[in-house]
Amino acid sequence: MIRTALAMSGLGGLVVAFFAVFGGMALITGTGVIIESGLRSNISGQRLVHADVLVSAPQSLAQEGDLSVALPERAVVPSELAGELAHLDGVASATGDVSFPATALGDLKRYAPSPGYGKGDAKSEVEGGAASAGHAVAGTGHGWASAALAGGKLVSGRAPRINNEVVVPKTLAVRQGASIEVVAGGRRGAYRVTGVVDGPGLYFADRTAAELAGRTSGPRAGTVDLVALRAAPGTDPATLAEAVQRKVGERYEVRTGPGKGDAESPGTAAARGMLIALPSSISGISLLIVGFVVGGGISLSITRQRRDLALLRAAGATPRQVRKLVAVQGMTAAVAALLPGAAAGYYLAAHFGDLLIHLGLLPRELPLTYSPIPAAAAALVLLGVVRVSAWAASISASKMPAVAAVRDAQSEPRRPSAVRFNSGLLIILAAMGLSTMPLFLRGEVAILGPSLGGLLSVIGLALAGPKLVQKATGLLVRVLPARVSPPLWLAVSNTHGYALRTAGAVAALGMVITLGTSNALTHTTVMRATADETARTLRADAVITAPAYGGIPRDLLGEVRAVPGVTSAVTASTTTVIGRGLALGDGAESATARSAMVLGPEARGLVDLGVTKGSLADLKGASIAIDERSGAVGEHRDLVLGDGAKVRARVVATYSRALGLGPIVLGRDLVAGHTTTDLDSTVFVRTADPSALNKLNERWPALSVASAATSPQAGETSAQLWINIAVLAVLLGYVLVSVANRLVATTAARGTELTAIRRLGATPGQIRSMIRWEALLIALTASAAGLLMSAVPLMFLSIGFLGRPWPAGPLWLAPAAVAVVCAVVGLAYDLPARRLVRRSERVA
Repeated sequence: MIRTALAMSGLGGLVVAFFAVFGGMALITGTGVIIESGLRSNISGQRLVHADVLVSAPQSLAQEGDLSVALPERAVVPSELAGELAHLDGVASATGDVSFPATALGDLKRYAPSPGYGKGDAKSEVEGGAASAGHAVAGTGHGWASAALAGGKLVSGRAPRINNEVVVPKTLAVRQGASIEVVAGGRRGAYRVTGVVDGPGLYFADRTAAELAGRTSGPRAGTVDLVALRAAPGTDPATLAEAVQRKVGERYEVRTGPGKGDAESPGTAAARGMLIALPSSISGISLLIVGFVVGGGISLSITRQRRDLALLRAAGATPRQVRKLVAVQGMTAAVAALLPGAAAGYYLAAHFGDLLIHLGLLPRELPLTYSPIPAAAAALVLLGVVRVSAWAASISASKMPAVAAVRDAQSEPRRPSAVRFNSGLLIILAAMGLSTMPLFLRGEVAILGPSLGGLLSVIGLALAGPKLVQKATGLLVRVLPARVSPPLWLAVSNTHGYALRTAGAVAALGMVITLGTSNALTHTTVMRATADETARTLRADAVITAPAYGGIPRDLLGEVRAVPGVTSAVTASTTTVIGRGLALGDGAESATARSAMVLGPEARGLVDLGVTKGSLADLKGASIAIDERSGAVGEHRDLVLGDGAKVRARVVATYSRALGLGPIVLGRDLVAGHTTTDLDSTVFVRTADPSALNKLNERWPALSVASAATSPQAGETSAQLWINIAVLAVLLGYVLVSVANRLVATTAARGTELTAIRRLGATPGQIRSMIRWEALLIALTASAAGLLMSAVPLMFLSIGFLGRPWPAGPLWLAPAAVAVVCAVVGLAYDLPARRLVRRSERVA
């Protein structure tokens, strides 16, 4: 059976199926690596290397029946916990640890900041783990009690004892006894260097560190980031961890071994959630494309054998034997493609991880996890797809009566299925209806309509394609002039007669153009609308940020207001809030995490949210403002802040400009003490002379002064655009290669047809011209269909978001996509046709 199956399929049929499965295997394996990393990866770099067990608060919010929501801000534990755990059997010492931004000022060398500080590490760190900008060297500060746990040994001097003393790393190249300026926890001060250690980080007296970290007053008074335990001699850390877990119950998380990095880095859970969410957001398109290409490849391989299958039926083969033979062919090609496809998948995943690190979405210390599990899962999925595709493609040929099978072996059905055609039209109409959502709604939920519309229209085109191609080419045959060239007439007639074969290529190539142009231009259009609305919302002439300091230093706002020409200046920050129904389209059953801007009541002069009811001046105490479509003034909302604190806030204002700053704004009083650094991230400035603000760099090195205000989601949106472009480039490249492979195989199988035309008197030049006309017809038909399928959703999106019928962004993508499709189709037809023409000359 196997030998017969392979002999019948031929090299061309096996190659088509092989490359389809190879590409699908690479895509699914790569996606699986990213998802597995989100579930199993651990932080590679740890600061508290000599701690055996770490106890910290949970950094995720569990939801019944749904995935946990990551908490990006540091959740804290009571400092008394260290004393309680110190009395457990097997505990040698228990130390409460705090971390806070600490930046040394002056003409200093770089030093490596401690790994795992806050959510801003990816933005401040540079090559080698050090961060430096101008004369400000960014790092982290800690209490001296944790120095021994971090492996920091005194090279010279002594430990800090009072408020103005500090121990520095030897890489800072500062001598013992020197005086340096440090901005720690947003407070600037002069410190005397009492010692030098051989590890990273700045170390302060424990009392001073608690003050700088905001642990002596406010909501976080009497807390620490985590408790680090050292096991007594002879005590196994794993055994100690079990005892600690029994002691603390489910209130806290107990980590040991590689898992300790999660306790040190509060952003780990958020990064892992992103690794799971990103592939999930594109999985629909990916699986659609993989199924489309693999199914098409198997179907084409079977179509090439229609004559042989018909003869088998005539010779007495049963339908079951025919289906089994086809399944063997498909599975043989699939099994051969699994190993090389898996290797390509791991290679793609590695490069995708590098892209995420480059975009600042993934900490460098959180490596991807590689195991056989993604490849095994991808193999099961692909083998299932191949088996189902082979069964679906062979069922018609296997059930056809033997005489009818031989009769129809060289031709397609004259009438494409009416059910298939009508189903395709209904799906296309539904897609167009979905695409109108931006006309009635404006916001994140409205983008789903055009995006889904583009996907559905591709499916509809694949179903209705044969009938549409047949009708269009039939009309073209009737309107062609009487003196048209024979090659053109033959090309149109062939396209009309083989509508199924033509429609398969048209649908796949149309998908390339639809997904390529609509996805990219959807993002650029939304980005333009967001930028335009942000410009109307933020009435600032300049924006100041201070990433080198971990946030805006506490004295900086007063100095900004004192600059000549400044009429007003307010601070703002961003955080994450979790709740139900925060934005239009959010489910009422499960909580959703939303990025939110944090403002005070004084912001109303510089921030114009388009308030419809209430006032931003009331953003005091436990108060919020929300999108007017999500709630009303006077309502109370139960929220979870970024550190897991549960609060109840009153809605004091509703606004209409939710696209720029998001669907919810939190009051500063509500958020105080519930972020990792408790520092603002931005200063919005109204001034007659923005250039005068550059003088602030003399006192505050490494400040960033920008002339344009941006949305807090701008960086996130831009990063997602690049991610989508990268993923789509791989997906659509896979489709193009697969379609080219199918077209080459289809053309190569037309030897008998071309020889017959040659014997009827056609010259080699006329045959080549006919092939080129066919290629041009297919390319132009696919381009027209693809552009139409993308143009309609984009038009509605642009009207809804920009007030005009054309999108924003690189419109040259459309002609570029058409040029690529024409080039691929032309080469895929022309190269095998030349060989066939030469062969037909010898036969003739």
